[in-house]
Amino acid sequence: MGIDPFPLMASVHNVVGFCWRGTACGHEERVQKVPFRSKDTLQAWLDEFAAIRSAGAVAAYVADQEPVDGVDDGLVIFPLSNATTSVYLAPMAVGAPDWRVTFEAQPDVTELAPNAVYDLCRELTAAADLCAFLQRKSVEHMAQLAADAEA
Repeated sequence: MGIDPFPLMASVHNVVGFCWRGTACGHEERVQKVPFRSKDTLQAWLDEFAAIRSAGAVAAYVADQEPVDGVDDGLVIFPLSNATTSVYLAPMAVGAPDWRVTFEAQPDVTELAPNAVYDLCRELTAAADLCAFLQRKSVEHMAQLAADAEA
């Protein structure tokens, strides 16, 4: 989506204490757990994405996980109908607004007819759209945290 989070993130780091660049910033001891990884928040964002998406429903769902140190990982599963590989979306790191789509290795070769390839392309486009949406929502969420901290 072309969002440049760097000016915003510098502000968030200074006000709220997030280390979104990891150890490069030298404040790793100040890293805080980011609340946008909660299952409820992510589910609300998935519902919002599905409501505004013109192509209809999205099969993605928030994974049920045991929180580590009381914090959810923020893992979103995106099942593909036209491939056997597992695909999931997750934030890059604690405090980072960046999200990535991960494709797990698959044990078998996948052979698809042209129409199935087109369908897979539509699914991958939806996964990319959702990833960009979650990243945008994360940036907005962190901006709100910074604004609340300044108030």
